[in-house]
Amino acid sequence: MRRLQAGSIRNYDVSTTNLVNAAIVVQKYVRGWIARSRRKVLQIKIASQVCKVNSLHSHNLAAAKIQSQLRGWLFRRNFLKQKQMVTRIQSNFRRLRFWRSFQQLRIAKRSIITIQSHVRGWIARRVAWRHRYLVGVLQRCCRGWLIRRKFLLQKDAVVMIQSAVRCSNCLKAFHCRKNAAIEIQRFVRGQITRKRLLGATHFHSATNGFCNFQTSVGCVQSCESDIMISSILKLQRWWRSVLLLKLKTKSAIIIQSCLRGWIGRQKASKERQSVVMIQSHWKGYLLRKESRGQLLDLRLRVQRSAKNVNDSMRIINRLKMALSELLSMKSISGILHTCATLDMTTQHSQKCCEELVAAGAIGILLKLIRSVSRSIPDQEVLKHALSTLRNLTRYQHLTDVLIESHGSIEIIFWEFLRNKEEGYFIASEILRKICSNHKGAESLRKRPALLKRLHSLVEELTRKSTIDKRKPLGAAAREKAERRLREALDLLKLITNMPSNDLMIRDGKRSAFGIRCLEHVIFGA
Repeated sequence: MRRLQAGSIRNYDVSTTNLVNAAIVVQKYVRGWIARSRRKVLQIKIASQVCKVNSLHSHNLAAAKIQSQLRGWLFRRNFLKQKQMVTRIQSNFRRLRFWRSFQQLRIAKRSIITIQSHVRGWIARRVAWRHRYLVGVLQRCCRGWLIRRKFLLQKDAVVMIQSAVRCSNCLKAFHCRKNAAIEIQRFVRGQITRKRLLGATHFHSATNGFCNFQTSVGCVQSCESDIMISSILKLQRWWRSVLLLKLKTKSAIIIQSCLRGWIGRQKASKERQSVVMIQSHWKGYLLRKESRGQLLDLRLRVQRSAKNVNDSMRIINRLKMALSELLSMKSISGILHTCATLDMTTQHSQKCCEELVAAGAIGILLKLIRSVSRSIPDQEVLKHALSTLRNLTRYQHLTDVLIESHGSIEIIFWEFLRNKEEGYFIASEILRKICSNHKGAESLRKRPALLKRLHSLVEELTRKSTIDKRKPLGAAAREKAERRLREALDLLKLITNMPSNDLMIRDGKRSAFGIRCLEHVIFGA
C-alpha cells in the first residue's frame, strides 16, 4: 500500500509540474497576444492619425493642383481665343491684300491681253497690207511684162511681114527683069542662029522677023503672067504661114496663161488650206482651253451621278424587271422592244447572259416561243427570242443550263422543223451548239421521234433541191433551198455516231433514201 501511495504521490507531483508549466506557457502566449493586440491598436491609432494628417495634406495638394490646372486652362483658353482672333485678323488682312493684288493682276493681265491682241492685229493687218501691196505690184509687173511681150511680138510680126513683102517685091522685080533679059537674049540668039543657018532672003527674013517678034512678045507676056501668079502664090503661102505662126503664138500664150493660172490657183489653194489648217488648230486650241473647265465640271458631275445612281436604273436590273414582266405584257411592240434589247445585251456581255439565266430567262423565253403565232410581228419576236438563246449557247455552262431546262430541246427542234425563214437558221445554230455538247447529244439520242422528223426533213429538202434544179428558178431561191439542206445535213452529221435503232423510221425499217443521205454526209459524196 505504501508503495502504491508513494508511486501515486510521485505521479501527482509530476502532473502538477506539467500543469504549472502549461499554465505558464499559456499565460506567456496570452500576455504576448495581449501585448501584440495593444501594439496593433496603437499602430492603428498612430496610422489613423498619420492618415488624417496625410489626407489633409493630400487634399490641400489636390486642391492646389486643381486650382493650378483650372487657372492654366482658363489662361490657355484666353490665350487661344486671343491667338485665333489675331490669326483671323491677320488672315482677313492678308486675304484683303492678296485680293487687291489679284484684282490688280487680273486687270493688268486683261490690259496686257488687250494690248497684245491689238498689237498682233495691227501686225497682222500690216503684213496683210504689205502682202496685198506686193501682190498688186507683182500683178502690175506681170501685166506690163505681158503687154510689152505682146507688143514686141506684134512688132516682130509686122517687121517680118514688111520684110517679107519687101523681099517678095524685090524678088518679083528681079525675076521680071531676069526673065525679060533671058527672053531678049533668047530671041536675039535665035535670030542670029536662024540667020546663020537658013541664009534666007530679005523678004523671008523680014517676014520671019515680024512673026518671031510677035511670038517673042506673046512669050514675054505669058512669062510675066506666070511670074505674077507664082509671086501671088508665094505671097499667099507666106501670109498663111505668118497667120499660122500668129495663131500658134496666141494658142501658146493662152496655154501658158491657163497653166500659170492653174499653178497660181493651186498655190493659192495650198496657201488657203494652210491658213485654214492654222486657223483650225488655233481655234481648236482656244476651244479646248475654254472647254477644259467645262469638261472637268462635266466629269465631276458624271462621277457624282454615278455614285448617286439608283440600282433600279442599271441596265441589268432594268432587263430583269422587263424579263419578269415579259409574259404579262399585252402590247406586241413592248414585247418586241424587250426581246430586241435582250438580244443586243446578250450579244455583247457575258455577265448579262449569266445574270439573265440566273433570273430565269431561259424558261420565260421558251414559254414565249411556244405562245407566239405565225403573224409577222410574232415572227419578229420569235427571231429575237431564238437569237437570245443562241447568244446564251455561246458559253458552255449556260448551254448546260439550257439542255437541263424542261422541254427546251423539243421546242427549239419544232421551231427548226416548222420555220422556213431566218428563224430556221438560228434554231439550226442552237441545235448544233447543243449537239456539240455531250449532254445535248445524249438527250437527243433519247428522242427518236425528233430524229425521224429530221430524216423526213432531209428527204423532203433533198427531193425539192433535185426538182428545183430542173426548173428555171431564181438564184436567190435556189441558194436559200441549198442552204437549208446544208444546215439539215450538218445537223444530221453531228448525230451520225448514234445507234442504229435510234434512226428507225415509223414502220421499223430504215429508208434507203435516208441511208443515201447519211452516206452523202459521212463520205462527202
